[in-house]
Amino acid sequence: MQLATQCNFEIIGQATDKDKVRALELKLFGMPQANIVTTHTFLPGVYERKIVAPPWTVLTGAEHKVPYTVRLESGTIAVTTDEGVKVLTGPCEFKAPAGTQRAGRVFEEEVVWVDVYENPDDCQDVNELENRLYVVPEYGLADNRTDEQKVIIEAMVYLDRLKTNQSQMTYQYTPVTVRYLTAI
Repeated sequence: MQLATQCNFEIIGQATDKDKVRALELKLFGMPQANIVTTHTFLPGVYERKIVAPPWTVLTGAEHKVPYTVRLESGTIAVTTDEGVKVLTGPCEFKAPAGTQRAGRVFEEEVVWVDVYENPDDCQDVNELENRLYVVPEYGLADNRTDEQKVIIEAMVYLDRLKTNQSQMTYQYTPVTVRYLTAI
């Protein structure tokens, strides 16, 4: 696909602070979840992962193990980069290095965002591709979370809320409580 517009910078680098992206992700887990639709396309030697995010969605992505190409097909989104937050409007395309993890906020139109990866063995097993391409956290990736991973998220959100409200509570959670909650 040939795009009419190129982003005004060649390479968007790594997110400014992965810890901040992960902290945002934890807060987002405690909120109503947007209906982000993911589709997978397999072409000879290529794997494409497309997401369609509704207007006003705030989202985070997984950390990438390999370099890849991003094709923003439509919409406007603010994303974190090593140069700060950039506002991108599709269509545009750019290269992203390994180690990239982003947070973003969609504006008034849905965003169609496609990550394009080399896939020399034409693997079509999404779980296998995720393990090759991403640093998969213990709580999994959105599309393929197991029930156990969903419980981990619930425990993380619960512990975060306890921590946030700790000054208002007389109960202090202990390492034993933490182990119990994360073992559920």
